[in-house]
Amino acid sequence: MSTLTALRWQNATDFLVLTIAFYGLLRWAREARALRIAFGIAGLHAAALLALHFGLVVTSWVLNGLALTGVVLLIVVFQPEVRRTLMHLDSRLRLWTQSGPSRSSARTSIGEAVFSLARSRLGSLIVLVRRDSVTELTDDGIALDARISRELIESVFQKSSPLHDGALIIHGDRIIKANVVLPLTQRRDVPTMFGTRHRAAMGLAERSDAIVLVVSEQRGEVRVMRGRENWRVGDTVGLLGVLSSLETPTRTSLTRRALRLLTSDVRVKLAAAGLAAMVWSLWFLAAATTFRTVSVPIEFSNVPQGMDVSGQSATRLEIELRGSPWVMDTSSLTELIARFDLSHAKEGLQTLQVQPDTVELPPGTVIDRVSPKTVNVRVGPRH
Repeated sequence: MSTLTALRWQNATDFLVLTIAFYGLLRWAREARALRIAFGIAGLHAAALLALHFGLVVTSWVLNGLALTGVVLLIVVFQPEVRRTLMHLDSRLRLWTQSGPSRSSARTSIGEAVFSLARSRLGSLIVLVRRDSVTELTDDGIALDARISRELIESVFQKSSPLHDGALIIHGDRIIKANVVLPLTQRRDVPTMFGTRHRAAMGLAERSDAIVLVVSEQRGEVRVMRGRENWRVGDTVGLLGVLSSLETPTRTSLTRRALRLLTSDVRVKLAAAGLAAMVWSLWFLAAATTFRTVSVPIEFSNVPQGMDVSGQSATRLEIELRGSPWVMDTSSLTELIARFDLSHAKEGLQTLQVQPDTVELPPGTVIDRVSPKTVNVRVGPRH
C-alpha cells in the first residue's frame, strides 16, 4: 500500500508560516543587499536536515552551527539595516497616527521657496518626514527646530550658507535639521541626468515613506520623489497638488488590495515558497526516522437511521507508523482509533477503503503500511 501522509491543517499552517518567514527574510535581504547570505543560511539549514536524515549527526550539528553563525554575523554586520527594519515595522504597527497642526500654509511656504530656488538655479534637497523615522538613515546635520518659512528655506540653500550642501529635514510644520547627509541609491537604472543630489533623494525615498523634493542646480527643475517613483512639477500649484495626493491615504477595495498582495514581488514569493518547501520536506524526512507498529480498533460512525452493522471482516487495523522519536515517545499511540463514516452506506455488503484521514495521527507522523487495506462490513435493518 502506498504511504498515507498525515497532511492536515497543522502541516499546511507550518508550511504557510515558514513561507511567510522566508518571504520577510528575503525581502529584507534584498533591500540590505544580503540576498546571497540569506540563501546561504537557508541552504546550510537544509543541508543539516538532509544530513540528519542519513544519520550524519555530527555533520548535521556542524552545518546547523554554521547556519547559526551566519545569522549572528548577518545581524552584526547589517545592524543598521536591522534597526531600520524594526523602526519601519514599529511605524506600521501603530494603531493610530498623530495628527499635527494644519500643514497647508507650511506646504505653501515650501512650494514658494522651492520654485524661487529653482529660478535662481540653487540646488536644494528637502525631506518631508511622514510616519517612518529617518534618523537611522541620515548622518550628521545641524539641529534647527524652527518654524517653516520661505525666507528661512531660501537662506539655508544660498551658496554663501554653510548649510547649503546637505538636505533639510522637515517634520510637520517644523524644520528639524539642515545640512543632513542622505544615503545614496544602489539602483542601476538611475537616469544619466541625475547627479549626486538626485541619487541621495532616491536613496532615502526607497528606504522610507518620506517625500523628498529636489531642485536641480543645472536645469532649474523641481522633482518630487517617493518610494521608487518620481514626478517633475512645474509650479507651486502643481507641487501642492502632488503633495496633497501623496499625503492623503488612498482607499482601495479589499479585492484590489488582495490582488496587489498576490501579484507584487512574485519572484521573491516563489523563492520563499521554494525554500519553505525544501526545508519543510527535509525536516519531515529527517523527523520521520522512528517506526512503530500499533493495533488500532475499528469504529463506525454516522450509521444510517434504522440500520446496524451486522458483520465485519476485521475489528482492528495493524498500522506501521513513521515519525520523529520525540513524537513517538510522547504521543498516546494506544489511544488511536480507525473511524469509518457510514453516512452514505446502503443495505448490504460494503467495502471500505482505508484513507489518510481514517486514523487521526499525531502531527509529524505518517502511515507507511496498513493491514488490511480494506474492511468489508454488512449493513442491515436493525432488529
